[in-house]
Amino acid sequence: MRIERIVLFGQAFSEGGAEAAAELAARFEAKLAYLFLEDLNLLRLAGLPFASEIGIDTACWRDLELPDLQRSLRTLASQAEEALSSLAQRLRIPWSFQVLRGIPSQALSDAACSTDLVLLLRSQPRVGIPTSTESLAREIVSRSGAAVLFLSDGAPVQPPFGVVFSGAPSGLPTLHLVAALASDFAGKLVVLSLGSGEEACLDPEFQQVVREAPSTALLTGIAPKARRILAAAAHEGLGLLALSIGESALPPEEIESICAGALCPILLLP
Repeated sequence: MRIERIVLFGQAFSEGGAEAAAELAARFEAKLAYLFLEDLNLLRLAGLPFASEIGIDTACWRDLELPDLQRSLRTLASQAEEALSSLAQRLRIPWSFQVLRGIPSQALSDAACSTDLVLLLRSQPRVGIPTSTESLAREIVSRSGAAVLFLSDGAPVQPPFGVVFSGAPSGLPTLHLVAALASDFAGKLVVLSLGSGEEACLDPEFQQVVREAPSTALLTGIAPKARRILAAAAHEGLGLLALSIGESALPPEEIESICAGALCPILLLP
């Protein structure tokens, strides 16, 4: 997988998330991109005559006026662009800033591509209609083919690196990518093999891929349930857990539960 852009999105700028994105951009020699999102649903809501909001500063109800909302979004966009520019210039990495308007999942999926790594923060503040971040991450991967890194604000990406492996040949590209990451970081690779995947792990192609990592641990017989996978990840002290949506034996709700409950960053791949 070739990564050409590390993508941040949102309205309120997160310093911790931006620092993590910038470090990844420098490591992968990629561009740092910020997609500022104007939620179309929120703009439509503000145009209704009965729309109102509770002020954060006053805790009082007030009318939600479209011109005021648009002005606030322009201010947030300007602040985010200025902060991104300062960070990128300090680290000497290329950067870009773009304002999108639309439904979050659709707008982000249309703007992302298969050579992007999109960062989503668990605590990411947003101005707009609430959307499940876990569901949004899965939709971006499914629609655009981009990879999504789901992490806590400021959480480092570090070894050991884990990968969920179903035992199917279609899972080997994901395994290869994570093994390459482990090699790049000079760290350990931990393979979490679901179900009765022992035979697949004896396959010569599997053995060749895992040898790319400096060291490897193989955990077999893990039930395809989020709580079992999370328990194994926590026990191994993983600094990253990767899984492929396309070849995963896990249903969408289990994948979203892993994203929501993991102690380490989650890398979702097509």
